[in-house]
Amino acid sequence: MKTQSGFTLMEMMVVLVIIGILAAALFPKISGLPAQAKVRAAKSRLDSISATIESYRTTEGEYPTDYLPTGLALNGINNRSEALFLALFDAEYTGQRPSEEWLVNTDNDEATRNLTALGTRDLFEIGDAWGNPIVYFDSLHYGDRRVTTVMRDIEYGDENEVVPHRNPKTDSYSAPNSFQLVSAGPDGEFGTDDDIYSFKQ
Repeated sequence: MKTQSGFTLMEMMVVLVIIGILAAALFPKISGLPAQAKVRAAKSRLDSISATIESYRTTEGEYPTDYLPTGLALNGINNRSEALFLALFDAEYTGQRPSEEWLVNTDNDEATRNLTALGTRDLFEIGDAWGNPIVYFDSLHYGDRRVTTVMRDIEYGDENEVVPHRNPKTDSYSAPNSFQLVSAGPDGEFGTDDDIYSFKQ
């Protein structure tokens, strides 16, 4: 007599339930990997830009200013980010520069003449891993004013206001003798818990 081998319906259902439980347990961990990779990339970019700013200080004797030259504040948006771009891509500056692939122009403004080694009139910002401008604060001007920043995915007129980070325990500015770089992080909004900084908090 020949016996049939195979799985019963009940055995197959048990296997499917086990596979479903494993998939449900692993999916959140696997699905979060790309987002975590972008956060790591953003932190790495801030580290690289920080090293470039320190190199600038070694070469020039001071940190880059976060003020645009007189007459260039065309629309009042992204000024501190654009000032860092102009300093690090100045035609006369021969030191280390950030990657040109990181440049964005979220407010689409340009100067009346070419001001950089790039041969363009665009007033770029150095962008984060999400394509939003990284805000630069020189410690000499921490208390001067807020910074208005336009992000990649919002309408012109829906700008973010950014201020230098303060230590919540002491209420003093973080990195008081150097500079701050700030990325708005994955949510693209400054002042939230996912902001990424160039210094340890």
